[in-house]
Amino acid sequence: MLILNIEDDSVRITRVNGKRVVSAIEVKLEAGWVQNGVVIDKDSVSQQIISLLSANNIRETEAIACVSGVHSIYRVVYVPKLERGLLAEAAGKEMERVSPVPLETLYTSWQDVKISSIESALCLLGLPHENVDSVMETLTLSGLRLKSLELKPLAIDRVVDEQTAVVVNVQANGFDISVLDSGIPELMRSLTFAQADMSEPDKISTINDEIVRTVNFYNSSHTDRQLDKNAKCFLSGDLSDGLARVIPYSVKPLPSSLVYPAGIDERRFAANTGMALKGMGGAAKLMKVNIDVMPRLAATKQTTMSSKLPFYALAIASVIFIATYVLYNSMFAQNTSLQMLINEKTQQVVDTQKAVKEQGDKAAQLRDQYQKTLNALKAPLDYLAQERAYINRDWGDLIAPLPGFIYLTSVHDDGKTITIQGMAPNGDTALDYARNLRENGNYQLVTVSSIITISYNQTQFQINLTPQR
Repeated sequence: MLILNIEDDSVRITRVNGKRVVSAIEVKLEAGWVQNGVVIDKDSVSQQIISLLSANNIRETEAIACVSGVHSIYRVVYVPKLERGLLAEAAGKEMERVSPVPLETLYTSWQDVKISSIESALCLLGLPHENVDSVMETLTLSGLRLKSLELKPLAIDRVVDEQTAVVVNVQANGFDISVLDSGIPELMRSLTFAQADMSEPDKISTINDEIVRTVNFYNSSHTDRQLDKNAKCFLSGDLSDGLARVIPYSVKPLPSSLVYPAGIDERRFAANTGMALKGMGGAAKLMKVNIDVMPRLAATKQTTMSSKLPFYALAIASVIFIATYVLYNSMFAQNTSLQMLINEKTQQVVDTQKAVKEQGDKAAQLRDQYQKTLNALKAPLDYLAQERAYINRDWGDLIAPLPGFIYLTSVHDDGKTITIQGMAPNGDTALDYARNLRENGNYQLVTVSSIITISYNQTQFQINLTPQR
């Protein structure tokens, strides 16, 4: 099994036989050849891959690869148990709702994960065309045939041995953060560093801040499944040792799922390991999401037999008419046999019409069943849509007046009361923010329940709001 991971600064290739990594090799790339996971200079990168495979005597031509998560869209939506067709329709509509760009510019994929007998999780994924196309075209130029293609953060999530955890992968120009909840990536963020020449301490500080911010956001929307300081955190890629010393969570080493050659830092090949586990089929059971993002051809149109039956009936009727006319004028003596032929053809028409009617009746029954199902689901779906609209409005109301020097640490919305907590430079600033929320007009009551001075320029506050519903 040949596995490739194209990073901004290098190409990492592994060749796996069973659970043993036969080769784990890496070649550096010139700056600018790959930017944020998009291969800009496909010819140069493909030549590096060809040279690397040749130098290591690797002749395999079928490969597995991954693409960057930068600018990708990943969402998890929980829906009632639905038939496959309705799930596909729900996934399409939800992807259209959450996407900030036209769906025509994305390759979209989805997977449903059964949560219970009455609920499923829809995992939605949208990738910019250039993320996918640039990698596929580069591998084609390298003489390789792509077997499957996966999102890099999902591949790395598959390596960990905890169903609920924080997973961080650091690359040269950015990093990925995933929050796993019961084997499902609930949150996934792929971020780039603000500056290309940022120092390692600044990178570590930035990553640490984003990890804390991501976990706080997750906790604000999952009040029944909080991640505390004992939450397991897995680190891969660059800067793992430096990050392990500063992040406020329990760092756990990546498990050794494959046997690498001595002296290889497995953390740099975590994406390759995750793709290998997927390629083995069933090797990793904790991770429940396995989405292949390689574009597929649409299925061809199908013509059902029932749609052709009326035309057959018309053709038979035409044959009867012509045959009758000819035989009547030229073979009057054979009237008895002609009448038998007419009766036979007429019976064929009757049988055909009966078959058409039976198909129509079945179609009408299926339509009525689908309509009943839709009617049963309409009320809960309408309720969910209304609650989603309220939540979107409330989030907009909370974020719009928020100045740059105030940040929120938690938001809890139980449908009747919204409780927000945050940090401000001083108490007056927090009161000004509460005053702006009160003047918004969408809240019956806005109450500042606490203001606590933590230090000279840090004040913790809590505001309770009763929204208009």
